[in-house]
Amino acid sequence: MQAETQKIIQGINQKDSKAWKIFFESFYAPLCQYSYKILKDKQIAHDVVQDVLLSLWKSEIIFETPQALISYLYKAVINNSLKFLRNRQIETHHLQIWQEELSEETFADIVKEEVIRKLYNLINQLPHERRKILLMSLEGMSGEEIATQLGITIYTVKQQKYRAYKFMREHLGIYKDLLLSFLFF
Repeated sequence: MQAETQKIIQGINQKDSKAWKIFFESFYAPLCQYSYKILKDKQIAHDVVQDVLLSLWKSEIIFETPQALISYLYKAVINNSLKFLRNRQIETHHLQIWQEELSEETFADIVKEEVIRKLYNLINQLPHERRKILLMSLEGMSGEEIATQLGITIYTVKQQKYRAYKFMREHLGIYKDLLLSFLFF
């Protein structure tokens, strides 16, 4: 039995596929069970053990005795299981912080910014003079002030604003009601 075990250890050290098959059949299930005791999730326990075995296969570690191999395996499974839990805990903590910061007010601000972005994209599609009149109006200038500054009639200002608003309503789609409530009324 001792000679057979030593032969398997040698095969593992040399990456012999037959030795690895025996090794896998002997250790996979117990290692998964051990990881499951820590993680309380069978699928994740299987993933952890597979990662340990894969990294062992890729490594150049040489084991002198079966005890060294067994010790290595169980320590690696413990460490990787705990690492998984720690990473999940950090992830959960960051998610909680993010959710706390994303209040209803913050969400409303995000929606408002998106609507304003859409508005300015549409404004940039307007003809130059119509765009200028609309932007002056949005800055709070009255129709008379715009007409005086641009040297045009109040009728032209009203007509251009009407055409601009009509274009906006036609192209806003789902943003129309929201945008109109924010900016125009």
